[in-house]
Amino acid sequence: MAQQEIILYDIPRQELEKGGWSGNTLKARLALEFKGLPYKTVWVEYPDIAAHCHKIGAPPTGQRDGKPLYTLPVIKDPNTNAVVSDSYAIAEYLDAHYAAPRPLIPAGTEGLQAAFFKAVTDTALRSVLHPTILKRVSEFLNPPSQEYFIRTREAVWGKLDDVCPPGPKREQQMKAAKAGFDIVNGWYAKAGEDKLYLMGDTPSWADIIVAAYTLSIKRIHGENSDEWRQLSSWHGGRWAKLVDALGSST
Repeated sequence: MAQQEIILYDIPRQELEKGGWSGNTLKARLALEFKGLPYKTVWVEYPDIAAHCHKIGAPPTGQRDGKPLYTLPVIKDPNTNAVVSDSYAIAEYLDAHYAAPRPLIPAGTEGLQAAFFKAVTDTALRSVLHPTILKRVSEFLNPPSQEYFIRTREAVWGKLDDVCPPGPKREQQMKAAKAGFDIVNGWYAKAGEDKLYLMGDTPSWADIIVAAYTLSIKRIHGENSDEWRQLSSWHGGRWAKLVDALGSST
């Protein structure tokens, strides 16, 4: 029997032809590409995520205010009837059921891969680059998601117009991002200055994480944006090369 397409649940935007944009769901998308697995995308607006997860039997990924929290990405595999939530759990699932052509999480590196995620997001990705995307994301979402996104993010960050506006504040944020990526580049350099991946010649989940969040900056701000121009030029173009190697077909 021919293998059926895995279903990836993702968050849409206006101009869908520009592709997935969320760093979190891009991790799952790049993992499916990494494995060479056939898949299709079902788009779910932000306010519909919880109800849709209930409908397909996707487990919650945490709690918020004492209630189950449902997030994307989620995959549904009709070949096994499995429904898996959270990008790391998806990577583990894909390794367990689709070993070829190579593992996302090489044996013996599980703890290191998990620790790297925490380290790299705190150092260079979520903590320092996230403020630069909030306003832009709110502008390209479809109306149902747009209202939800603005309301929930402003409850945490305050008015999105004031979080990281273009000008001196944005410039300072990009300098902080560069400093964070300087640290991450030092980790990568341990594998050899001419090596693209954290493990040298072997791509792994750690590289998927960096490529996904870097690609999200490109997709959110745009290929011709100043933010992407800066990021893609850092460290000899390492991060753009990583996106080209792991995310060019998404």
